[in-house]
Amino acid sequence: MARVPWRLIGYGLAVLMVLAGLNHLAGFVPLTPQWSARQAEARAARLEGQVSTLEREATGQAEIAVATETFHTREIVVREIASQAETEARNAPDADTPLAPERADRLRSHDLRMCNAFPALCADPDAADGRAGILPPAGPAE
Repeated sequence: MARVPWRLIGYGLAVLMVLAGLNHLAGFVPLTPQWSARQAEARAARLEGQVSTLEREATGQAEIAVATETFHTREIVVREIASQAETEARNAPDADTPLAPERADRLRSHDLRMCNAFPALCADPDAADGRAGILPPAGPAE
C-alpha cells in the first residue's frame, strides 16, 4: 500500500485557504478589480433607487398638472355660465320689478352662505363698475 502524502495535502489546503482569504480581502482593498466591482454594484443599486424615486415624482407631478388643468377648465366654464345667467337675469322682462322684502332677504341669505362657503365666487373681478357681490346690500323697505 502506498503512503498518502498528508503533509503535501495539508500544505496545499493551507495555500488554497490563504488564497481564498486574500481573494476575499481583495474586495476591500482599493484599486483592485474586486473592489471596483463591489463599488460599481453599490452605485448601481443606489442609482436604481434614485430612478425609482424620480419616476414616482414625475408621475405625481403629471397627475397634479392634469388635476390643475381640469380645475381651471371647470372654473372657466362655471364663470361663463354664471356670466350668461347674470346677463339673462338682467335682461329679463321683470328685471326692474322690485322683489318682496321676504324674498329679497331669503336670496341675500343664500348669497351670503354661498360667499361664506366659496369666497372666490364673491371676489369682485370688476371693481370699476362698483358692484360688490351678487346681490346689493339690504336697503330700507320701500
